[in-house]
Amino acid sequence: MTRIRRILATLATASLMVGLSACASIPTSGPIEEGRSQPDESNQGVRYFPSGPSAGATREEIVQGFLDAGTGTRDGFQAAREYLTPAAKEDWDPDARVLITNGQASMKSAGANGIEVSVPLRGQVDDHGLYSETLSTSNESLSFTLEQVDGQWRIAKAPPGVVLQQQPFNDLYAQQMLTYFDNDKRYTSPDLRWLPNGTKLPTRVVQELINGPAEWMRPGSAVVSAFPEGVKLRNDVVIADGVAVVDFSGELSSASATDLSLVRLQLEESLLTVPGISSVEIRVNGARIDVSLPNRDAVVTTADVSSMPLVQSGNDIGFLNNSAVSVPNGAEHVSEVVNELKPIRGALSASRQTLTLLNANGAHAMRFTDDEPVLIDARPGQIEPALDNWDWVWTQSTVETGLYVSHIGDGELREIPLPPQIDPAFISHQVSRDGTRLAVLYNDDEGVQLAVMPIIRDKGAPVELGAPLIVAMPGANDKASDLAWIDPNSVGMLVNKQDGSTSVRVYQVGGELTSMGTIPSAAQIAGANSLSGMRIVDRHGTVYAPRGSRWQASETSITFLYAQV
Repeated sequence: MTRIRRILATLATASLMVGLSACASIPTSGPIEEGRSQPDESNQGVRYFPSGPSAGATREEIVQGFLDAGTGTRDGFQAAREYLTPAAKEDWDPDARVLITNGQASMKSAGANGIEVSVPLRGQVDDHGLYSETLSTSNESLSFTLEQVDGQWRIAKAPPGVVLQQQPFNDLYAQQMLTYFDNDKRYTSPDLRWLPNGTKLPTRVVQELINGPAEWMRPGSAVVSAFPEGVKLRNDVVIADGVAVVDFSGELSSASATDLSLVRLQLEESLLTVPGISSVEIRVNGARIDVSLPNRDAVVTTADVSSMPLVQSGNDIGFLNNSAVSVPNGAEHVSEVVNELKPIRGALSASRQTLTLLNANGAHAMRFTDDEPVLIDARPGQIEPALDNWDWVWTQSTVETGLYVSHIGDGELREIPLPPQIDPAFISHQVSRDGTRLAVLYNDDEGVQLAVMPIIRDKGAPVELGAPLIVAMPGANDKASDLAWIDPNSVGMLVNKQDGSTSVRVYQVGGELTSMGTIPSAAQIAGANSLSGMRIVDRHGTVYAPRGSRWQASETSITFLYAQV
């Protein structure tokens, strides 16, 4: 589902109503300030008003009505609870999960009082807002037990959570990016969640920040939070005049001044994207505290990646602006090296002033200030090397397989074991801008697979990979071609199809897989800071850029695209 579709999805239908839509100090004494009033639920952008049960409804009608009432989020899903027995009203947990369906549910009787429902599944969201998409045909089985209450059928036992069609899900749930940090708290790391889009959204955002990163990113503390253990949210987040007041328990006072500044950064990065919030006020036990943001050079929140593509054009390396190629600042000596090495692929970090190049002899790496590059991996059949923000070069050969890393300037090459699910002859790989995740594209018996794995580091050095998040690509006979991080949380991929065209796909980590059409003979993909900065080059050297719903070809011909870190 594209961003445009998500915008259009907020339009109302006949069955719903659209509403208007670092230093720190912890005081040990002082006034307790009164909280401000919270806006009512009329501020939620889209609201549904499902009906309650009809008199004399059959068991099947009661179950169907209950499923339909999952759109009625107001008053704690009061409409859906009307279909339940008094005891079931207390037991049912609507927030446990959301099943997103792309078709009609089917049901059948199961004994005198049971109904079995089969729901065609599109995806689901768990109780922490973590989304998982289902690409293959899949059905979820739901079991209901009913009984008579005052002569009317009611549900005595219901599965936890709600079932929503795609459109209501788009209307009622917001994509919310939470902010955490890499292990050394040097870079911010995004964590996408899908949370109910109502007045409780700011509270849920803060609560999930306290709960911590997505489970799959926790091994080895690949991603961490600045919140101290045991801290709690004392009250719902209150918003007035654009200020979000967040009141924490006293455990926050155990955080260092540095971590308090990082807590504020987490809160601001995560909350300021919520409509109606322009600033954040932090309180501890009701008392306001003054917390400054960390210095700009202390934490990197936005990667220093140019919006212009970095290209090799003949013997020249530089940023492509229309037909002109300009050498990156400080990389004049690099241009001479590139001219000598005749690379076929490479990656550059302008902010770190480091470079890796692949040519017929293997993978080379250097700093801008080095006299010459060092050959770090001489294996034949290497794919494009990856470079991370800690100056580690990641190399792989499809002939002599194995994932190796080497730090620029050290010369030591060592292997990083791959999880057993990953084909050791994978086709393409790249490290995320925050240095916390490795994306790998490979083929297996079921088709093309994308794997995103947490990178476990020790003082910046990668030591192992965590269990992968695997996304299967549609198309059993397609072949993997290339991938790139196209923004801090999205991976762009090229997949070769049997008809000779190349499919362009984008996966938002923690979100959805989107098709972006096809480009004949596409060979390489590179990213910048956003979807609009993505570039693709075909086997003839033609560069393509996304323009609305189409791909615009440039008149300039290049040799290849560099990855920017």
